[in-house]
Amino acid sequence: RSAFTDSELLAYNLYWLNVSTEKSSLERERMEGREEGRAEGEKIGIEKGRAEGRAEGREEGRADAMREMARALKSIGKMTVEEIAVATGLSVAEINSL
Repeated sequence: RSAFTDSELLAYNLYWLNVSTEKSSLERERMEGREEGRAEGEKIGIEKGRAEGRAEGREEGRADAMREMARALKSIGKMTVEEIAVATGLSVAEINSL
């Protein structure tokens, strides 16, 4: 037989049931918070990646445009390679390779 009364055992069991329920609730909330944080991080990462991709694309587009301009200026034959380099921002070596 137990040293506790039925009401004491009931109170003891209810206490541990509450502790267990609270731990489960905290764990669930922690997991939900982690999932929300991960989703927000992914969203930010995707947005940042898109912005970086657009910036890289614009930069590549500008460089392509300058190479095309250098080719055109070079084919006209009225400017020196050095003048074309100043006008386009390309190196003399890059212009010579066009």
